[in-house]
Amino acid sequence: MPIDSEPLVLRGYRPSGAPAALVVDPMPNSRAAAVGLWFDAGSAYEAPGEGGLSHFVEHMLFKGAGELDAAALSRVVDREGGNLNAFTERENVCLHCTIPAAKAELALRVLADMAYAPRLDPRDFELEKDIIVSEILAADDDLEESGQDEFYAMSYPDQAIGRRIAGTAEAVAAHRFDSLVDFHRRRFVEGPVLMAAAGDVDLARLSALFYELVAVGSAPGYAPGSAPGSVSGAPGWGAAPPGSFVRERRLIRAPGSQVYFFTGLPLRGPLSEDDYWRLSVVSSAYGESMSSRLFMKLREREGLCYSIGTSMSFSRLAGLWGVSSACSPAKFPRFAAAYEHEARLLHERGLSAEELSEAAGRIGGMVMVASDDAEYRMNRAARQFLFSGEVESLAGSLERLGRPELGEPEAMAAYVRARLDPDREGMLMYGKLGKRVEAAAAAVFGAALSGD
Repeated sequence: MPIDSEPLVLRGYRPSGAPAALVVDPMPNSRAAAVGLWFDAGSAYEAPGEGGLSHFVEHMLFKGAGELDAAALSRVVDREGGNLNAFTERENVCLHCTIPAAKAELALRVLADMAYAPRLDPRDFELEKDIIVSEILAADDDLEESGQDEFYAMSYPDQAIGRRIAGTAEAVAAHRFDSLVDFHRRRFVEGPVLMAAAGDVDLARLSALFYELVAVGSAPGYAPGSAPGSVSGAPGWGAAPPGSFVRERRLIRAPGSQVYFFTGLPLRGPLSEDDYWRLSVVSSAYGESMSSRLFMKLREREGLCYSIGTSMSFSRLAGLWGVSSACSPAKFPRFAAAYEHEARLLHERGLSAEELSEAAGRIGGMVMVASDDAEYRMNRAARQFLFSGEVESLAGSLERLGRPELGEPEAMAAYVRARLDPDREGMLMYGKLGKRVEAAAAAVFGAALSGD
């Protein structure tokens, strides 16, 4: 299957006047198609008193749509061998369906009915409220997940982007049905929408159906996905204000037997596609794989933790580079000193030519493997468009990975020094805390117990 098909972008407007766009990553001869509708919703778009409504709406959209009740809605996709799902993030809500390529138009009809003609019923609302509260309580019991929520709240205090995606149990229990209906109307029915598709789809028929169901009016013809555009985001999307990162270093007690460790460095703009791949190479070499520097040194050689890894959120509102791990309280003093040493070493000296070459090769191989996955390519195209207003082909991304500067230690070291200064790093130690943990966190990181 060729991976160098050029993505296509078609733009239009919703009946409300909000922008609409269709992005398609063609996959000739693929037997699968993935279709997604992406909305300007999520915790970043929730006003005070609306915490968790984006996630609540996502749940309610599966209760039935159009002529179909919940059971019939599921069967429409199930009997074709497809998968219907959704997710809520801080900046997006996505409804998506992976299905045999010949049924891509059916998938779009189902998703559009769910988004624009859902069966919102007060009785379902009350039942689902209890389910979501249970989901939140289960997340509270998972210290890794609840620690991440604490880290965002600490780093973006009193800001929507820092709130829990699902809201709190108390906030969800207090929501009224009419508030959910109003939020759905504003953020979904009348707001911007992106449709993303990947697979061996009939572009003309799919785009005609997109305009029939979702949008009115269009720009003339198709535009190449890689057409020049602004890196500030897709026009008309992302009206929420960017988050204002606050560097804090804290310890917070929580029930459990380990110390969960979270860090974050803000990725301040402007950011480009080249920044994404530079940071991806650094992240892969430093902490994203079993052969990475942090994993080999802190786990394999020192035995200080079970797992450790880097992660990166490439976001217009709250981009972060971070490390997460967990270790026993007894090992934490040694863990803290070892982590601080590695963070300083990365910042001061960068990565070797061998590390950079292996990381770029690893990422390129992963992209090649994923090129057969329609859902991966749908997600990739959507996220690129929402970030920059552009969509780049897989071949274009692989070409970026092969650029000489990504393998030049001095150039990449200069980039790391500019972007990843550990002195700007926020930190949270979360879980079982004792005097030794508190003393090491204060001595190595300058962290203080929350409330002190």
